[in-house]
Amino acid sequence: MKRDIDIPRDCLTCPSHDDGTEPPKIRIEPQMEPRDEAALLLSVAAEVEHALMVQYLYAAYSVRYDQKKTSHQAAARNIHLGVLQIAREEMGHLMTVQNLLHLIGAQLNLEREHSPFDSQLYPFRFKLERLSLHSLAKYVTAERPLKQPAGFPDNDWAKLKDIAAIATRANDGRPVQHVGPIFARLIELFEGGDGGLTNDDFRIYTLDRQATWNDWGYDESLDAEDDARRVLVETFEGTDPGSLRKMAIEALSEIGEQGEGFGEEVDSHFERFFQLYMDFQQLSADGVDFVWPVAVNPNTLSPPPVVSCSCEPADAIRAASVRKGCITNERARVWGQLFNMRYRLLLNMLSHFLQITGPRYVPGGPDTGNRTPRGHLLLWCFDEMRHLRKIAQKLVQLPLRDPADGENAGAPFQLPYTLSIPASETDRWRTLLDIVRASVRFVDSKMLKTGRKDELDPFLKDLQQADERNIGILESLAIVGIVPPESQPADFQKAAQILEEAVRGFTIEAHGNFWTGLDRNTFVDLHMFNNRLIGRDEENNCVLTPDSGFLIGQLQSRNSRKTGMPRYRPPIDPSRIQFLVNWIRRQAPDNEPPGEPGVEHERAPLDEPRKTPTPTSLATPDFDADVRPLFTDFDIDSLKEFEGIDLNSEKSVKKNAARISARLKAGSLPYDGSWPPEAIDMFTRWAENIAEK
Repeated sequence: MKRDIDIPRDCLTCPSHDDGTEPPKIRIEPQMEPRDEAALLLSVAAEVEHALMVQYLYAAYSVRYDQKKTSHQAAARNIHLGVLQIAREEMGHLMTVQNLLHLIGAQLNLEREHSPFDSQLYPFRFKLERLSLHSLAKYVTAERPLKQPAGFPDNDWAKLKDIAAIATRANDGRPVQHVGPIFARLIELFEGGDGGLTNDDFRIYTLDRQATWNDWGYDESLDAEDDARRVLVETFEGTDPGSLRKMAIEALSEIGEQGEGFGEEVDSHFERFFQLYMDFQQLSADGVDFVWPVAVNPNTLSPPPVVSCSCEPADAIRAASVRKGCITNERARVWGQLFNMRYRLLLNMLSHFLQITGPRYVPGGPDTGNRTPRGHLLLWCFDEMRHLRKIAQKLVQLPLRDPADGENAGAPFQLPYTLSIPASETDRWRTLLDIVRASVRFVDSKMLKTGRKDELDPFLKDLQQADERNIGILESLAIVGIVPPESQPADFQKAAQILEEAVRGFTIEAHGNFWTGLDRNTFVDLHMFNNRLIGRDEENNCVLTPDSGFLIGQLQSRNSRKTGMPRYRPPIDPSRIQFLVNWIRRQAPDNEPPGEPGVEHERAPLDEPRKTPTPTSLATPDFDADVRPLFTDFDIDSLKEFEGIDLNSEKSVKKNAARISARLKAGSLPYDGSWPPEAIDMFTRWAENIAEK
């Protein structure tokens, strides 16, 4: 029997099912117009994708591995890269949802949940936490299909039920939910018919504001026939509402397939998380310590005061959670504040990019291949993604508190005071300019100040240099709306920069960023895989030619997305390849003054001195932040009614701590199944700590 669910704004997902019944269907009361309902559900889907992406990124950054060629280190690295790739794909889903909002003329939405509470519309409570079997259990359960797929082994399906039980306990006793019903309802709406979208609901001229795969894509399956491990960024181009409708349905179906699919044709998030769970389990069984002891929900807020016992339990838990995650170590705090600034900058640039029109590159003439205002926004978005990754990898090495107690900080991912951007194009540029200027001032005064431990950090030096350069561009855009000509690179510097931007400034492994740090002569004389990088016409005084060299051939063949350079990433724009061809034909002129590197690769933050990590379990637990959230509402109601123990009261739990601890160890509490060992250990340590006092 099918069930319908009344869906208010704060409850738009459905509990997961293990009984094989059909999933519940969404019903919104009072009934909305189809286009309005589609906008609502797409907005919710955007928030879910953003929240999942951030949580997966935090978990990926918590994985620690060395570059040693050992099987354990390789396995840890693969786990890190596996979670990171899934986070990338969630970014692609987020961009596709923004394109769908464009398609029906709805407002874009880059919001996500602010806190770990009241999160019924999400698969699980929002929680920035390190990678563990318990966090992975939530990820597996959220992404798994509701029904056992054909060909899926019975033993593995049974194992998934055990993992779902772990996920429930890791989600504060609440079942992990699925977002499948949201996408199922969206497909119904886009299919049309009675109660669906009409042709008039589609906006046919939105392509110039949409994100495309050539802008944001990434593909690890270049040698495969399917799109496994591909960042899906679907665009909707056409003047026929019928074809747009079909493309939208296919995109929504692909998002669902990439999340919950199973089989030879896909390499879904579900399958990969399931494998990562087993890989993590094996490394843990081997005794490998490969996860940084990062805090849960770190933040740069001022610690809230301890609230009185007369307040609502939820308020006490919220305040305790913030207090528990407060970064009070001075250095970690300023790195966390810098992270939040750059996170705000990324979200503003992303929103701006999706609301500005025009090409990304100058298509022809003497400025061929130069970035336009929209092209600069695209570049800067990837710059900020790279910056955030490097800052996050610094934060996991820094202590959360002073004095250090074995728990480390992590990326706060705090949302800014607003995600709305100004209506005026000039004011949008001015907002970005304000944020960059504030970052420069902050780094100068708080991080590079003489006598500070970070004053010589190469990453901060490179960040400041890039920001100072971008401030000049932003000032011009905010005043006259154009990129200043003097800021555009030329000749060899432009050639090298095109290659660096093709990989978005990230370090690549196939052959390294071979163009960085080289002067013009060294670059022109390079050989790659026994071929000259730039060809020579042997019959014509060995003049440089683009026709026989390795570089142009590889860049042009990448247009098929199967071979060539840049690997895994979209092909270089034809206008930029044309610049490189023309530059070689002009005999690869150098810049003035000659002999300088064309581009320098951005450096990473300095590593902290490695210390033997102290397990986070040694940190003193807090009742409101750590202990009380472990009990479910059913536990609280039952113990109060039948045994007179108030689990919302620290005083009552202290009084009955020994009795509760014994029952937890015996497995008779909680009522929905045993706690994981680390949760029992946490309660025991809390009980022992208060006994000592």
